[in-house]
Amino acid sequence: MDLLDTLQSIGLTQYESKTFITLVSNGANTPFQISKFSGIPRARIYDTLDSLVEKGLAMREVMNDGTKTYRAIPIDVFLEQQRKKWNDSYQVMETELKILDEQKAKSESYVSTVKGEGSILSFCKTLIQQAEHQIVLSIWNPMYQVLLPDLQDKASKGCQIRGIAFEIDNPMPELIVHRSNDYMSSLSSNKWFILSVDSRKLLYGHAAEKNENAFYTDDSVHIFLLEDYIWHDVLVNRLVEKGEQNQLDRWILPEMEKFFGKRMIPESFWKRNDV
Repeated sequence: MDLLDTLQSIGLTQYESKTFITLVSNGANTPFQISKFSGIPRARIYDTLDSLVEKGLAMREVMNDGTKTYRAIPIDVFLEQQRKKWNDSYQVMETELKILDEQKAKSESYVSTVKGEGSILSFCKTLIQQAEHQIVLSIWNPMYQVLLPDLQDKASKGCQIRGIAFEIDNPMPELIVHRSNDYMSSLSSNKWFILSVDSRKLLYGHAAEKNENAFYTDDSVHIFLLEDYIWHDVLVNRLVEKGEQNQLDRWILPEMEKFFGKRMIPESFWKRNDV
């Protein structure tokens, strides 16, 4: 966007923009000279100059012989005017649009798609930065390492980070490391993530590095179900810590296949365990 386009974007016509640029670059001049320099027809230059004067962007001077000359207002004054207008407009937009967005949120829940690694990571970082009280997380490497600085920064400000971590050594204190077994090893090529912020906003889907899709929602049912899923994952792993993992896996994994009614566990497990 060049200067002419920019001036038109703040509400000047094409003729007004060309005339204002001419006044700035050539100083005080008569309408005849301004028409010549700007390329605006003489039949239109007078009403264009009068319009700029009316808008406070140009000044008119009448010489002793009655000749009229025009000059632009000081550029510093013009720029400060535009800055104030923009700030005022921005504040109005920010206030009014947020009110409308909040009103919509009260009456409408939705699920939207976030596509691609860059968009997913950016969305995750934004949600983490917006968290006020708690982040509930289910995550694998390497996505965890990418988000770790943001998570640590938020934790340092008193936000609770809780959840479960997969194939991650020494995660943040409140993240439980998921136990390793045959079934989890088979999932390593199909990683996912769940990120819930203050039980109000949720982003979940394929791990970012897969460069596929994730899904965002503020729907309370989605949030409850996936937070509850993470809690049960944490709970089972805590119970395993208190027991003997191999013994529990020999019971849990076959029961999982019975529940879902399909083969889900690698054959290597069955060969090692006569279940």
